[in-house]
Amino acid sequence: MGLFSRFKKSTPTTDDDVRTDDELTDDDELDAQDADTDTEAAERADDDVDIDAAESDDEATESDDIDEEEALLEKSAPFDRSDKGPFDISEEYPEHDRLDLGALKVPVVDGMQVRLDTDDDSQRVLAVTLIHDGGGIQLQAFATPRSEGLWNTVRSQLAESVTKQGGESTELHTSLGKELAIEVPAKTESGRPGKRAMRFAGIDGPRWFVRAVFSGKAVTDDEVRAELSALFRGVVVDRGQEAMAPRELIALTAPQVDQSKTEEKDEDELNPFERGPEITEVR
Repeated sequence: MGLFSRFKKSTPTTDDDVRTDDELTDDDELDAQDADTDTEAAERADDDVDIDAAESDDEATESDDIDEEEALLEKSAPFDRSDKGPFDISEEYPEHDRLDLGALKVPVVDGMQVRLDTDDDSQRVLAVTLIHDGGGIQLQAFATPRSEGLWNTVRSQLAESVTKQGGESTELHTSLGKELAIEVPAKTESGRPGKRAMRFAGIDGPRWFVRAVFSGKAVTDDEVRAELSALFRGVVVDRGQEAMAPRELIALTAPQVDQSKTEEKDEDELNPFERGPEITEVR
């Protein structure tokens, strides 16, 4: 029904005023036709308003979808990334003892263990894990377009995946930007049902994205996590100039071992059957 409804107005009448339909004059017929025309025009206008409103709603929905997609493609990184890292190879960065893994130059500290995660078939190095004081951080590098980021999309997909597995995820705002703390069902060492806790962080840079996964004490101990976060911020990324598809994993390279130093070390090792230096005690 339109905005206007047809209605009849009731007024007092006399016998002289009462006329049948056959007695309607031409003017009366024209007036009735004009009234019908006006009503139909009003109804069409009302229909046009409904159509315009529906189209406006559709346009608003499409606009919201576009805004959401654009938000997902925005780069996500700490505001001081260019000053405190992770750094791009083209930027200025502080000197530090770093392990050269090709795409990633990783800071190293005393007592830290480094584990390279490789693919069994191709033997490609897919990730590096730094272990220190009972906590670990796994780092992986991915290619991205110059003007687009990856962390917002990955974080959203990761949260959805955790929910499907029956786990829980919480978005956090830290010095690394937006992180995702998750708990997923897992079995304990004794085989009983339990939960596994991890924290995911990601930083978008120029044409690259680095994902970090905190585990062990790095999830529960603030000091351990701070130490590993500092190592993450000290990473230097060398994405290279070759064309790569968005989201493509940037393989790492195992560090080259200097064979001459290894041989010298072997030669310098003590011979258990060789008589060593003697110490004479003087009283």
